[in-house]
Amino acid sequence: MIWDSLLKGLGSILSFFYEVIPSYGVAIILLTILVRIVLIPLTIRQTRSMQAMQQIQPKVKELQRKYKGNRQKMNEELMKLYKEHQVNPLGGCLPLLLQLPVFFALFSVLNTPVQAAAIPGEEFSASAIGEGASCLTSSEPSADGPSPTEIVCQVGDEERRFEVAGWANKDTGAEIAEPLPFMRFCQPAEADPEAGREEDGFLCRSPPGAEHVPREGGLFQAIVEDRATFLGIHLSCSPTQASSEENVRECAGPGTSAGVLPAIPYYALVALMVGSTWYQQRQMQRVSAGPSAQQAQLMARIMPVFLGVISISISAGVLVYWVTTNLWQIGQQQVMLRGRLQESTEAPKGKSGKTLQSGKPPENRTSGDRTKRNAGSRKKRRKR
Repeated sequence: MIWDSLLKGLGSILSFFYEVIPSYGVAIILLTILVRIVLIPLTIRQTRSMQAMQQIQPKVKELQRKYKGNRQKMNEELMKLYKEHQVNPLGGCLPLLLQLPVFFALFSVLNTPVQAAAIPGEEFSASAIGEGASCLTSSEPSADGPSPTEIVCQVGDEERRFEVAGWANKDTGAEIAEPLPFMRFCQPAEADPEAGREEDGFLCRSPPGAEHVPREGGLFQAIVEDRATFLGIHLSCSPTQASSEENVRECAGPGTSAGVLPAIPYYALVALMVGSTWYQQRQMQRVSAGPSAQQAQLMARIMPVFLGVISISISAGVLVYWVTTNLWQIGQQQVMLRGRLQESTEAPKGKSGKTLQSGKPPENRTSGDRTKRNAGSRKKRRKR
């Protein structure tokens, strides 16, 4: 119930933003910015926690040195130190964890079509049609098109029409009088008692992304008419789907091009997501200390690779959300951690190029200083 309410809430927000600016991609970007604004208080706490960790690092190192052979005692003393200074060493994880429900919910919203099951009103064998058949319901009433209670399947060069009965919502089981006009993609389905289908029939669906969007809004209409694109990208399609003429039919309507060239914008989005993730993690690593430093270092190595692998199978709309999140986070961290970033990049160095332990710059010894020292040495020799 809570999860479904979250999905419908995100769908309503996307639909609202689409009414303001009729672009599916822009609606996702605005949704991302809204989420980041809501998380600003937590981000401020995260930043303060990081700065506090840096301030107590000398005491942390002293405890680690003092209790080197007694790990349990060391952990107890560290916990006391963190509690005394009100520091949470894992505080940097909280904003990321709170984003995950939104991430998974958006993934579900972008990929969930309206679905219905139908039972033919005549003798029918799903296997006789074959999985490769393309079947459509009536999208617009016409003299030659399917009737409201009819499904038309193209089997090779032959067109076969089936009168159907017993329409029902696939997920809820609620009865539907007839196939809705936006259920444009149907496939034969064999009987499956566990799924509630006692006879061979059809499973029909709308384009992905329509289920949780308000049906009276412009975004719903754009999705079902296959107009919900952004910079030429079908946001319900993943890069792997956009690379295949066969797989692109799972996320886009007939006539959508697929292959190497059409998939380039999708993979460019993947590259932007991986690059921005890497930079954002490196940015955090440069200002982290203690356990959070080890965490940031590990994340900087693993996260870009992990996300790069899974992102080729993720909807482009979710990638737009992730890239926008990264860019926002980079800008926000640049502002909030400006002083720390400057200290880490402008640390004083000695002759060997290594940072001085004292943190003080080497003395600037001029020729005048050397003359004074030489004169002092000569006076001492004359006295002797």
